Amino acid sequence: MILWGINALNHGHSIAVFKDGNFVNNYVGEGDLLHSSSTVPALNSGSPNRLFWYERPWIKKARQLYAGQYRTAFDMSVLPRKQSKQFYYAPITYTPHHASHAAAGYYTSPFNHCAVVVLDAIGEFECATIWNCQHGQMTKVWSRSYPHSLGLFYSAFTQFVGLTPIKDEHLLQKMAEQGNPAEYLRYVKSYFEYGDVLKSNTNFHRGVLNWDLNELTTLQQQCDLAAAVQWVFEEQVELVMTTAKLYTNADCLVYMGGCAMNSTANKKYVEPMFKYRWSLPNPGDPSSSIGAVLYHTKQRVWNYRWDPVKHIAINT
Repeated sequence: MILWGINALNHGHSIAVFKDGNFVNNYVGEGDLLHSSSTVPALNSGSPNRLFWYERPWIKKARQLYAGQYRTAFDMSVLPRKQSKQFYYAPITYTPHHASHAAAGYYTSPFNHCAVVVLDAIGEFECATIWNCQHGQMTKVWSRSYPHSLGLFYSAFTQFVGLTPIKDEHLLQKMAEQGNPAEYLRYVKSYFEYGDVLKSNTNFHRGVLNWDLNELTTLQQQCDLAAAVQWVFEEQVELVMTTAKLYTNADCLVYMGGCAMNSTANKKYVEPMFKYRWSLPNPGDPSSSIGAVLYHTKQRVWNYRWDPVKHIAINT
C-alpha cells in the first residue's frame, strides 16, 4: 500500500511518500505539482493507492469568499481533484490544515504527552491552534481564526519595509536586531487587544494599509520599526505559549507553522517555558504533507534521519 501526502497550490509543494506503513521521504519542489521534477522521485516507489491532501479545499474557498477573494474562490481549476488528475484512480482524503501541521510535529516527535502549538499566516480559517496530545491521540484545545493572525501581521510588515512576504521574514528579524523599538512600539502594540490572546483589531491580509511608507526615509527607521514588530510578535508568542501550558500542563512542546521559524522569539520565550522541545527542520507548509497522512494513520515515524533543526534548540 502506497500513500501520498500532498501539500500544493501555495508557494511550492511537497509529496510525502509512505510505503507499506514506512515513511520513505518527503519530496519538496517549486512550481506546479504536476510538472515538477519532484513528482518523478515520488513515483519511484510506485503509484499511490490513496492521496492525503493537506487541507480542506471547500473550507478554504469559504474563507476566501469571507475575505473578499472572489476570483480565487471561484477558480475551480485549483481543486485537488483537477491538480491530481494524473493519479485519478487514487481516492483523496482531506485533512484540516492545522491538523496537518500538528500531526507532522507530534507523530515525528519522541513525546507521549505534549503541547502542540501551530502558528502560521493562514490555513483555511484557523491561524493559531493549540493541541493536547497524549497516547497517540490529538485533541485541539484552543484556536484563533482569521483574521487574527500573527503570521499575517509579521508578513505584512515584512512587505511594508520593502522585503518579500512569506520569504524574507528572517531578514525582518535580523533588521530588528539593529533597531530601537521605542519610537514605533506604541503604534504597533495598538494593533492587538491586550487582555486577550492573539486578538487583532486589524486584518493584515492585504498588508499594512494605514501607514505611509514615505514616513520611513532611512534604513535605521526601517530597523526601528522592525524592532517594534519583533517586540510585539514576541509578546504574542509568549501569550500563546502560556496558554498552551495552561491547557495541557505539559513539559514537552512541539512547535509548528511558519512562525516557529522565529529563532529570536524562541530563545527568549519558548525554550525557557518548556523543558523538552521538538520541531521539524521546516515546520511550515512543506512538512504538512507528512502530517496529512499521519493525522489519519496515527503512526509514529522513527525510521528517518531529519536534517538539523536551526530555529529552536531541540531538547528531547
